[in-house]
Amino acid sequence: MFHSVCIVMSGKILIYRRGSIGDAIVTIPALNYLRAREENAEIRILTNLPVMERAAPISSILQGTPLCDGIFELRPGGGGLSALSETRRNIASWGPDKIIYLSEPSRPFGLLREYLYFRSCGIRKFEGLPWGSALRTYLQKGGLQWESESERLLRAITADENHDLDWEFRFREADQRDAERIISGWPGKENYIALSIGAKLPDKDWGDQNWSVVFKHLATAEPGLGLMVIGAEQERERSQNLLADWSGPVLNLCGESTPLVSALLMKEARFYLGHDSGPMHLAALVGVRCVALFSARAKPGVWFPHGPGHEILYPWELVPGVSAKTGLKTAGNSIQSVQPADVIEACRKLLAAGTLADA
Repeated sequence: MFHSVCIVMSGKILIYRRGSIGDAIVTIPALNYLRAREENAEIRILTNLPVMERAAPISSILQGTPLCDGIFELRPGGGGLSALSETRRNIASWGPDKIIYLSEPSRPFGLLREYLYFRSCGIRKFEGLPWGSALRTYLQKGGLQWESESERLLRAITADENHDLDWEFRFREADQRDAERIISGWPGKENYIALSIGAKLPDKDWGDQNWSVVFKHLATAEPGLGLMVIGAEQERERSQNLLADWSGPVLNLCGESTPLVSALLMKEARFYLGHDSGPMHLAALVGVRCVALFSARAKPGVWFPHGPGHEILYPWELVPGVSAKTGLKTAGNSIQSVQPADVIEACRKLLAAGTLADA
């Protein structure tokens, strides 16, 4: 928990956060901090619906939880003047006292447009606007490790340099019941790993040939091991084809469960295996170790799963050339420097270690 939090009596606060599952999850510590600091405030979030259909919106994680009291959603790209005007009217009608910028910073011109839009909503108080370089650059923590996006967001709203990240998250009872119902009759529930081969962006996708090598080895080494597959509906057929020869029980939940139900279903997994993605962050949220494959899109640490015991596969040799600036970047074929043998070894290590609960 935090060393000290000054409680402020506030009215209505609008949080600005774009993105999808992973973006929502890494914002949890900042939202917990604000809940403690602004104890009596009504907090709502302004976000966007993801451009890519396979990406679940932020509302799928935060709607209906104690972390916020409501969500305004912009259509992809803003949705045109009519949609922007409608959202502006809705925000103005609600009447927030201030806005807190908890999103990856837009470029300077885009940030100016956002500022003017917020002003047009009747907002006059701003917090965390990333005008300068401090909030537009990740800080190096030592060696090859940089601060996480969660740490950057918390840095935007508190001057306390000794704060801890509070990852408390309350799952809805309905989601817990759904997870129990789904897994109750599955024969693999006592011995399984969670898997997601989905990737929103091509340069984060390791490729079917590499995954096939890993699956073939795991199937031979652990013939009774269950696989629980998490992802979007668009990833269902691809996952099914890659696992056609898997000898253990398979539960393909791509497109079949909500993100939060998926997180609860992964809770007893021996580990999670997959790309840097929303399901990876869901697994970390429920305390599951991850074998996580990264491209060189961001400095190491920025988007790593939180918590102990993870096996991170990252193109470390490329670190000097990776920008420490925030924002969307491409990474070419950098993820292909991760070798199947390295992933297999990481899986072996976590299979031998057991779950964190066993440690």
